[in-house]
Amino acid sequence: MDLAYIEKQWVNNMNVDIASSISAWDSVAEDYVYDDTVRLESNPFLLYLQEKVPLSKSMTVLDVGCGAGAYSIALAEKVQKAVGVDYSPKMIEAAERTSAQLGVTNATFMVRDWYDCRDHSFDGKFDLVFAHTTPAIADYGTFVKMIHATKWFGLLCKPARRTDEVFDQIRQIAGIKTKSDDASVAFAFDTLWGHGFDPEISYQETVWKSSKTIAEAEKWYLGRLKGSNQLDEKTEKNIKEFLQNISKDGIVEETTCTTLVNLFWEVPQ
Repeated sequence: MDLAYIEKQWVNNMNVDIASSISAWDSVAEDYVYDDTVRLESNPFLLYLQEKVPLSKSMTVLDVGCGAGAYSIALAEKVQKAVGVDYSPKMIEAAERTSAQLGVTNATFMVRDWYDCRDHSFDGKFDLVFAHTTPAIADYGTFVKMIHATKWFGLLCKPARRTDEVFDQIRQIAGIKTKSDDASVAFAFDTLWGHGFDPEISYQETVWKSSKTIAEAEKWYLGRLKGSNQLDEKTEKNIKEFLQNISKDGIVEETTCTTLVNLFWEVPQ
């Protein structure tokens, strides 16, 4: 496997305006807090993780791009320590608040931009490293950093064949080709194979629904676009008008359909 080719082809296009991207994720932090859908006994991702990983009270876990910490908090009861990192301060604040409310004392959360994390302080420190549907794993470098962080198990969950009812139309207004993570899935598999691992793959068809006020929708969609693209004033105005036109009683609703792809690997002991 030509890893140099993968490194050249699998690049991060989402760091044009990091501040706008962070602001967008900050604005939806409360939508990602721990709830009844993120339980060890019922959440599909956590069920798959437990099927593949023999969790124990001696294990340390790293959650890359942890968002509001839902998965770290859920796993904390099964492991010695869970650490979550995310570049959104509001997400980390939500994670710390929820952790305190639930009395979880062995989960730690840190504001870290995984893409820009230059040191090697995470290398080989964790028994399990996972990343669930996060933009933190956006290229070859961020994924290799994740691979190096685990000394035993790794699990990456990426959305593919994804359609966003609203965001896809907004990209068209901005003249941006619809983004797909399909290539990332293929590159991630090849990267693992090239590093000598035997990755296992599983799939889950998923539908996400969301609703936001017009102001929330503007901040969310424009922030995500600006994170990876330059937008002029006319384009911004057209996007805002589009959100106004599709809103119902001041609410913008979206349905996202995607195939979640799990890539699991184990480091030979």
